[in-house]
Amino acid sequence: MSGRCLALALLLLLSPWWALASAQPNYWTALNFRVTFFGNGTVLVEELLHPFTADGRSLFEDREVEAHLRNSTGEFLNYALLMFTDRPDRILYRAALRMDKRYGERVYCDVSGTGRMEEFLGAYVFPVLIYLNTSAFVTPLGDGAYQVRVRDSFTSSDPRSWIDVIEFRFQGARLVNYTWAPAYASGPAEAGEGRLVWRNHNELEAPDYYIFALLLPGFKYEGVPPEVRAAIREAFLEGTRLTVVVENTGLTSGYSVVWVRGGSVDQARRVFLNPRERRVVVFPYVPPGNYTVLLLSGSKVLDERAVLPGVPAPAPAFRELQRLLPLVLLAVAAIALAALALARKRKGKETTTAPPAGA
Repeated sequence: MSGRCLALALLLLLSPWWALASAQPNYWTALNFRVTFFGNGTVLVEELLHPFTADGRSLFEDREVEAHLRNSTGEFLNYALLMFTDRPDRILYRAALRMDKRYGERVYCDVSGTGRMEEFLGAYVFPVLIYLNTSAFVTPLGDGAYQVRVRDSFTSSDPRSWIDVIEFRFQGARLVNYTWAPAYASGPAEAGEGRLVWRNHNELEAPDYYIFALLLPGFKYEGVPPEVRAAIREAFLEGTRLTVVVENTGLTSGYSVVWVRGGSVDQARRVFLNPRERRVVVFPYVPPGNYTVLLLSGSKVLDERAVLPGVPAPAPAFRELQRLLPLVLLAVAAIALAALALARKRKGKETTTAPPAGA
């Protein structure tokens, strides 16, 4: 049985706080996905859940189970967001406040683990509207076309689990072509006009990624927002050793990428920066030549620096002076302002104490 028939009973038994958890209902959950792409670059992820007992008996009308499911929306929100990002806190979305109980839906699950899907009538539906304009899983192809990768958020966290059933729909978004990865995984069980359905019976059949080329006429891709504010402080080449000094100029921590390109060189290093931290990044095998050093975070270029052959590296003392110069200038300006204020104060005092004329 797949990890998407969630064994809440097993999780409770493994809990170190069994005495507290024992009051919660024990049940399994069949979970399917319906993903609808719209032409404006939004995607509606609907998670369809149906609870049942270990022997396959439906618990759809069980009030205690229903109350427990409705209080678990945070977990299911994360499942939806991880289909389109590695960082759920960096993607825009709108989620329903509660699950919707729908009697007309059907949910499928391989209850017995024999490769045969059981059908359950009725579903608790949790909808999440996701905005793709800041998703790292979107690649512009030109002329209004985009590649969108949809990740199996369960396989990415546990290779032994997978999505049993996932349906894709396209409304206002035109499907140009599609594929999946890895290539040995199974293709869709149903392929109709504006609709694709995968039914996965085991981890080998289930794709890790569902990949679509889409025409999105009302969509403008903004790119992945940067994690940090940073700048290149130095970039110089000594022999075959290229050194880049970067600094986090903001108040948040995060990753940036130092990218060197030019001639036959195309190298990058990923570096984590704490607030106000400087890091030295070294590329040891760079032949003499003209290079461009780019500093990126998310999909934004934060800074750029040209490195030319024959330009000597700044001496350590000069580099230190460069670093301290803004502080020195600020201190000088503060002293000058203080001296000016003191002079005005003294002048005012002398004017007030001057004797009257003719005394």
